[in-house]
Formats: sequence, structure tokens, C-alpha cells
Amino acid sequence: MTARLSRSAGATGLLALVFSVAGCGKPPQPLAPPDAPTVAVQHPAMRGYTPTKEFTGRLATKDPVHVQPQVSGMIVRRAFKEGETVKGPVRLFGAVVRPGDLLFEIDKTLYDADLWKAKADVLRAEADIKNWGAQIRLADAELTRVDEAFKKGAGPKTDLDKALANLDVAKAQLDSSRATKESAIAAQAKAAENLRYCTITAPATGRVGIAQVAEKSVVDAYKATLVDVYPVDPIYAIWEVDELNSLWYRAEIEAGKVGDPRKGTLMCSIMLKDEKTFSAPVPITYYDPEIIRGTGTRTIRAEIPNPDRPGRRLYSSGDSVRVRVDAGGTQQVLTVPETAVFAQQQRRYVYVATATPEGDKAELREVEPGASFDGFVIVEQGLTTADRVIVDNLLRVRPGVKVQAKQ
Repeated sequence: MTARLSRSAGATGLLALVFSVAGCGKPPQPLAPPDAPTVAVQHPAMRGYTPTKEFTGRLATKDPVHVQPQVSGMIVRRAFKEGETVKGPVRLFGAVVRPGDLLFEIDKTLYDADLWKAKADVLRAEADIKNWGAQIRLADAELTRVDEAFKKGAGPKTDLDKALANLDVAKAQLDSSRATKESAIAAQAKAAENLRYCTITAPATGRVGIAQVAEKSVVDAYKATLVDVYPVDPIYAIWEVDELNSLWYRAEIEAGKVGDPRKGTLMCSIMLKDEKTFSAPVPITYYDPEIIRGTGTRTIRAEIPNPDRPGRRLYSSGDSVRVRVDAGGTQQVLTVPETAVFAQQQRRYVYVATATPEGDKAELREVEPGASFDGFVIVEQGLTTADRVIVDNLLRVRPGVKVQAKQ
């Protein structure tokens, strides 16, 4: 009995000691406030801006060429792969110094024979000319002899008439031989050209489409399309402008506020769907003379350089593009980076680093933005060039939060 009480009393003392020690502990220290975030700031800057209008357009091949045979015959060779790029002729001062890449060959047998025959006809005509030249000299000498004899009374008048007739016949035959030679020369040139037409080369640099004929096929001159060649540089950008925009541009052009496409001074640029910047400006080269009543639009066109990229061209026919057209003269506007502007409930804001006695603090500033260009946003109202706009680390910024501003 005494032992049990002793153990119970010991346990009670141990618990009292534990609670006493626990009661002596200090409360946890409060967490230190987070460091002020470091942010980059920029002053709104004045930049040159040309007002523009944007339209949806498409790209199209400039002047596709339909390759047709110029002579009839059998296709004995097709020398290209469908879809590959072929090179057209190289000209220097109007003369072809390098023919285009080979596309087709037509059987040359008959045309080669025609050329040899034409050459032989030229040689025959030249021989006839020499022959009748000699006959003329002979007839002229005979006429002289007969004429002298007739004057001396030693020959009849019929001999003189016969000698004159022989000379006239020889001269006529000479003229006929000369005409025959000219005809033979023309036939030779035609035969040589037909023989050249048996080799069909690329008329322009571009991509070839699907071949419309196979080897061993017989084609007729000017009646069959062998293949289409689609030039790749430059390429057309085509878009439609509605009637209201068309009227607006006409009024602005007449007022001299925008360029005139008739003078090549109305500029445009394009951008593919997967690109982030517009191409270099180029002049508009064509616009429909009237609005199409069925659609209420006017078609506009420009020629866009198509630079060569490794393995492909930058633009392809059929691509959809955004077209940006100048809509006024260049002006100076106040801008901030696009990344600094964000939306809340259909309004636009930026954070501005404002100096206070405690240090820089983030201030939420509502702005009225304008158009965007080249990664910047025009600020119509809400900022001045003296403000310091926060342009990065925005996820850690809240209104009134201290910041460490760095330019």
C-alpha cells in the first residue's frame, strides 16, 4: 500500500515538472515583412507613329505561267519533280545568257529532218543563183555578138530578138532563184525554231505544279497545258476594302493627308498569323477602279518581296495575312511598353513608382490607351513623360506596396 502511494506521488510530481517547464516557453516571433520587390521602370517616351488601318488579306502567286507545247509530238522526257523549285532564264541586256531549267523534251526526229531539208534547199537556191548568173553573162555576150552582126547586115532580126529573149529569161530565172533562197532561209529559220521548241524549259523561276501529261504522251501544239509554274518572288498580297473605308481613303487622299496609290505613295505591310512583326512597307500597286456591287468591296493589291529561307520561301500562295495600310502622316505620340498595360473590368491600368518619404511605392494609374505598334501602346490620357512606369515583376506589385525601382 505504501509502495503504490509512493509511485503515484512520483508520477504526479513528474507531470507537474513537465507542465512547469512548458509554461516557461516564449510565444513565437512574428514573421518579418517581405522585402520590397525590385522592379524596372521606364519613363513614357515620345515616338513617331503613322496611323494605320488593318485588313484581312491573302497571298497569291504573281503571274502564274501555263506551259504549253509550241510543236506537236511525243513527250520523251520529263525532267522535273512535281512541287520542286525551278529556275527561269537569265537575261543580260535583253539577251538570254542562261536558259531556264529543263522541263520536257519532245521527240526531235522529224524536226531535225526538217531543218536539214531546209538547209539543203538554201544550198540548192544558192547554186541556182550562181547558175543563172552565169546564164545571164552568156546570154549578154550572145546578144552583143548578134547585135553587132545585125548592124553589119550579117544576121537576121529574129536572131537579135531571140538573144534578147534569152537574156530576159535568164534574168527572170535569177530573180526566181533569189526568191527561192529567201523562202528556203525562212523555212530553215522556222525548222530551227521548231527544233528548239522540242526542248521545253522553265519560263520563270518558281515552283512547278502537277504534270498534266506523262512521258510517251502525244501532245498537240498550243492545245495542251503541260504544267504550271508559280513564281515565288515577289508575291501578291490581295485584300478587300469595304465601301465606307474606300470613301474615307478617297477623301483623305484628296485632302493630301495620306499617300496616293496612283503615285505609289500609299504604303502597306503584311504579317503572317504566326509572325509577331509586320514586313517592311511597300507601295500599293493596284486597286479596282470601281466597287463591286455584289460584295460592296474594292480589291487592293501590293507586291511583297518573298525572301528565301533555308529550305523554303517566307510566304506561300494562299496564306492568310494581316494587312496594315497607312492612314495618315507620321506624328509624335506618348507610348509605354505593351507589357506594362493590363486590364481590370474593361479598364486599362499601369503601375507607377511614386516617390514618398518612406521610399518608392506602387501606384495604380488608370490610362486611356490608343493603338499598338512595334511593341508599344499609345497613351492618350493618364501619364506624362515624368512618370516612372513599372514594366516588369508585376505579379509582386500591389497598390501601395513599397518597391525598389531601377531604370
